[in-house]
Amino acid sequence: MTPLGTFYKLAEDKQEAIIREFGDSGERWVNTYPELLENCVQRWRLKLISAASAGLPINVIFYAETEAGDPVVLKIGHPHREQETEISALRAYDGRYAVRIIEWDDETGAFFMERVVPGRKLRDLSSGIERSRIRIDLVSDLPIPASDVQDFPTFGNWIERAFALFRDGVLLHGTGGEKQEFLLYMELAEQVYARLLQCYPEPYLLHGDLHHENILLDEERGWLAIDPKGVIGPKIMECGRYLHNFIEDEIPGVENLEDADDQQILHVLEERFATFSDMLELDQADIVSTAYVDLVLSSCWSLNSNQQVEFKKLRVLYALLKNQGPAQ
Repeated sequence: MTPLGTFYKLAEDKQEAIIREFGDSGERWVNTYPELLENCVQRWRLKLISAASAGLPINVIFYAETEAGDPVVLKIGHPHREQETEISALRAYDGRYAVRIIEWDDETGAFFMERVVPGRKLRDLSSGIERSRIRIDLVSDLPIPASDVQDFPTFGNWIERAFALFRDGVLLHGTGGEKQEFLLYMELAEQVYARLLQCYPEPYLLHGDLHHENILLDEERGWLAIDPKGVIGPKIMECGRYLHNFIEDEIPGVENLEDADDQQILHVLEERFATFSDMLELDQADIVSTAYVDLVLSSCWSLNSNQQVEFKKLRVLYALLKNQGPAQ
């Protein structure tokens, strides 16, 4: 069993991540972390059980129990915008197809929620192509009409800000081969998203990060979503993040997607597109468009943070979309 005092010592890698992300404010937060944690424990009468390894390095997550012995998860971190929208999204879902938030503190951004039991990730359910044929109905059931919520960014905001930052970087530092290539992907993504907005104008509150590791199995309620970003956009965009993630899991003998060939990647994508087109009763060309826009946006975030991007997957999906012709 982990000594209780260990929980109050913030791991060095988390300290570094928080200070790197938030600067001087992050350093002050790191210094007050033990007091913040103790306040949460005392205020909500929680018993800390163990630290969780999941989540972003700027967050600190604990498995805990309430005074009544109910299993919960405590999540704390330096206050930031995505923390606010996560809490707001969980409150809006109110346990509907998502983990239920129990208590929260608007000032510190700390909150605790029910623990999903057994909490098995969808990603761990299967490692074969059959996973791409599973119907995950919460993808269509989770979104909420935007008229019922407020104070969330829009998907269009995400695209505009990420793409503008990338273009600014290109102006300052010039274009290499892949940067020039990515500008083409961005231009097409902007066109495709504009068309999707025309075809699906009704705005919804979306999870915004609904991939295989953010869908957990609950023994009583089935599949539940965790870790929403909270964003307003066309309902169809909810499936985008799921469609293009963890493709390598479903290709035999492949650990890194760069080791797969284009046809192997395409095979997994097409299985997913067929499944979601049937499940959502939408044109498959629109499903492809959704995956493309979300992949380009996710890749842009990575490039803006100097992280690696899977260009092979981008090229495959770009070629597929271009071959669809007028649907783009």
